Amino acid sequence: MSRILIVAGEVSGDIHAGNLLASLRDIEPELDAFGVGGDRLAQAGLDCVARSEELAHMGLVEVVRELPRLRGILRSVVRTAEQRRPQVAVLVDSPDFNLRLAARLGKIGIPVVLYVSPQLWAWRRGRVRTVRRLAREVLCILPFEAGFYEEHGVRARYVGHPLLDDLDRDQLLDDPPQRFERRLALLPGSRAMEVRQLLPTMLEGLAQLGGGEVAEAVLVEAPGVSDVVDEVLGAHPPDPRLWRAAGDERRRAHASCGLAWTASGTATLECALLGVPMIVGYRLRALSAAVARRLVRVPHVALANLIAGERAAPELLQEAWNPAQLVAATRSLAAGGADVQRRALREVRRRLGDPGASRRAAEAVAEYLRSADL
Repeated sequence: MSRILIVAGEVSGDIHAGNLLASLRDIEPELDAFGVGGDRLAQAGLDCVARSEELAHMGLVEVVRELPRLRGILRSVVRTAEQRRPQVAVLVDSPDFNLRLAARLGKIGIPVVLYVSPQLWAWRRGRVRTVRRLAREVLCILPFEAGFYEEHGVRARYVGHPLLDDLDRDQLLDDPPQRFERRLALLPGSRAMEVRQLLPTMLEGLAQLGGGEVAEAVLVEAPGVSDVVDEVLGAHPPDPRLWRAAGDERRRAHASCGLAWTASGTATLECALLGVPMIVGYRLRALSAAVARRLVRVPHVALANLIAGERAAPELLQEAWNPAQLVAATRSLAAGGADVQRRALREVRRRLGDPGASRRAAEAVAEYLRSADL
C-alpha cells in the first residue's frame, strides 16, 4: 500500500491539499494518507494528527508566542512519520513550520515535496538554499515561481493554480452569474487577525458611501472566521445593505459583484479570475510591519498585481488602509478606472493558464510514490 504524509497550514493550504489528495486517490485508490489538515483534507480521507488551524498565524512577530505549541505539533508529526513510514511527504504552505519539519523528515529518510511554494521571491530569499537542501522538488502554483527556483538550483515545475479548478468546478470561470455593478464584495481575509485588522475599515468606508454608489454589499466569509466576523459586526452600527455569504454560495455571490474590497492574498486572484475589479488592503501590527518593510523585495503586495506585472489594482497598506482613502479609491474606479483594471485582470487569467492544477500536482506526487516502490 502506498503511504503519504501531507501537512497543510491555514484554510487555503487545506483546500489546495485536499484537492490534491482527492485527485491522487483517483491515481492511487489504496493510498494511506495522514498528517495535518482541515475540513477539506479530512473529507478527502486524511487521518489528521493535528488541525491546519493550529498552524495559522499572521505576522512576523505574532508567531513567536506560539512557538512552544508549534514545537509540540512538530514532534507529534515526526513521531507519527517514524512509525508509519510514508514514501513521500507533501508539505503545503506554512514555510516557518514546514521547513523545520522537512529537516526532521530528511534525517529519518523521508523525501519531501513542497506544494504551494514558500514566497521566497518576495522576502527571505536566503531560504532558497534551505529549500535546495531539503526538498526533492517544489510544485509551484504561480507562473513566475518555477523560473525563480530553477535559477537557484532547485527542481521545480509549474502545475497551475488550484483556484482555477475550484472556479471551473463551480462553473464560474466561463459562465459567471449576472453582475450587479453597485454590489460591493467585502473579502476581509481567511485569518482571524486579518478580519480584525481589515473589516472595521471596510464597514466604516461602506457607511460613507450612499445607496447611489453602493446599493448592497456582500461580506464574503472565508471558512472558519464566522465567530470573529460576528465580533467585528457587533461593534459597528448595522447597515441594511450588508448581507453575508458563506459556504457554497460565497464564490457565486462574489462573482455577482461589480467591485471588491479585499485582503491581499489568494482572494486577489479570485477577483482577477472572476473579472471583479478590486481595491486591495493589508495591515500588520506595527512591529511586524517594520520588519516586513526591511525584508520584502517585490514591487506589489497583491498577487494579481505581481502576475499582471503592474499596479492594476490599488493597494492601500498600513496607514493608507483607512475609510477616507478606501472611499476615494472606490470613487476613482467608478469614474472609469474599473474598465482599465478589467483589461489587466484578463491578462492575469491568461498567464495563469488552464484548470487541472490539482490533477497535475497529484501526477507529480504519484511519480514519487511509484519510484519508492521500485
